[in-house]
Amino acid sequence: MFEKLIKNKVYAYIFSFGVVFVFSVLALLLPATILPKSGVLLILQLAVVLVSVTSSRSATALAGILCALIYNYFFTYPLYSLHMFELEDIMNSIIFISVAILTSEFSIRYRKKSEALEQAEIRSNVLLSVSHDLRTPLASIIGSLSTFQEYKHKISEQEQHTLINSAIDESHRLHNYVENLLQLTRLKNNAFNWVFVRQSLWPVIKRLESRFSDQRLSIRKSAPLHAVNIQDALIEQAIYNIVDNALKYSPKEQQVVVEVESDQQFTRVQIKDKGPGIPPEKRLKIFDAFYSGRIGDAGEGGSGIGLSVAKGIVEAHGGRIAVVDGEIGCTIELLLPIGEENV
Repeated sequence: MFEKLIKNKVYAYIFSFGVVFVFSVLALLLPATILPKSGVLLILQLAVVLVSVTSSRSATALAGILCALIYNYFFTYPLYSLHMFELEDIMNSIIFISVAILTSEFSIRYRKKSEALEQAEIRSNVLLSVSHDLRTPLASIIGSLSTFQEYKHKISEQEQHTLINSAIDESHRLHNYVENLLQLTRLKNNAFNWVFVRQSLWPVIKRLESRFSDQRLSIRKSAPLHAVNIQDALIEQAIYNIVDNALKYSPKEQQVVVEVESDQQFTRVQIKDKGPGIPPEKRLKIFDAFYSGRIGDAGEGGSGIGLSVAKGIVEAHGGRIAVVDGEIGCTIELLLPIGEENV
């Protein structure tokens, strides 16, 4: 959240002003016996460095200019004037501005390198994930269709239907995986055109119910629900990912319950399963991209994409998503800010 604010130019300038103000006050409060002019310059330089490593080039330049003016006005003779007569002060100011410019350039290059490394890591994780999560459903689809083509005259009609249904199920699984992968890429690159419409969440939940044929899914509503500002297709995808995950890990004989209700601040969606649950130390990690309990191609765990996509979509709507305490299994809660009217 902090990084997103800093990327906004207005917030970047406000942040720059705030840092310069705090460090300037610190420099002014310390007496000259403790903090000589060289110490003042170092404190002001530290302010510029802090802005440079977190903000833009223009905000850093602004911080550098402000610090230079503050040093001139409060710490050089004649005091409280922008005039400067001593050669030492003039040289200190020139060096200060030069170091501020160089620091800004180095910090910006460092951030670009870090972003490039992060993108490279994402691409690497995508390739690793794709290698497993595309291969598995594709192998199943190919196997089912190949068996159907080769033995369709030798197997019963019921077995033929089973093979076709298996291929269709795996095709849906593959489609959902690719869709999540695309959504994750768009979220990482901020490539969505967010258009929010105020509406009830209930039709979205009912559409979601029709996408699952699993009889274990139970959906409940506490009326009336408040309207929320959402992009319904994306919120549907976010909730679908969580429900799909819950059905996967919940025992075959146990229900997965989706409860929807509103209070004065939020419309709340809780997805409850009776699976093995999530240890407290992993409750934040499960929303990280590509985090999975699977080790390589072995072990249990998904691709680590679905919950990350859900988190990105919910937060883009100004909401929150988290694992909350429950009696048994896992309960994931989504909070979406309400509108103004009941629907």
